Amino acid sequence: MCRYITLPMLLPTVVMLTIMAVGKVFYGDFGMIYAIVGDNGVLYDATDVIDTYVFRTMRTIGSPSQAMAISLFQACMGFLCVWGTNYLAKKKFSEGALF
Repeated sequence: MCRYITLPMLLPTVVMLTIMAVGKVFYGDFGMIYAIVGDNGVLYDATDVIDTYVFRTMRTIGSPSQAMAISLFQACMGFLCVWGTNYLAKKKFSEGALF
């Protein structure tokens, strides 16, 4: 009974939440990482994410154009992931696609 009624009714919600979650794959937890690592250059290789790199670029290099370009790349890649996931969802399950 659950397989025929409940799961098909939950499928559109699961697909939409998956599409929205894929967009955040390029974002790290800036607050946690920066609180733990701080300005310790030894740990950059193991703990650096795009968000902390942008912050460090703005603070140390002082190049807002470079920081904005990196952030724009991050946003564009997130958009492409959302668009691609939505495209796949529309092909497999047209009722669950966002656009």
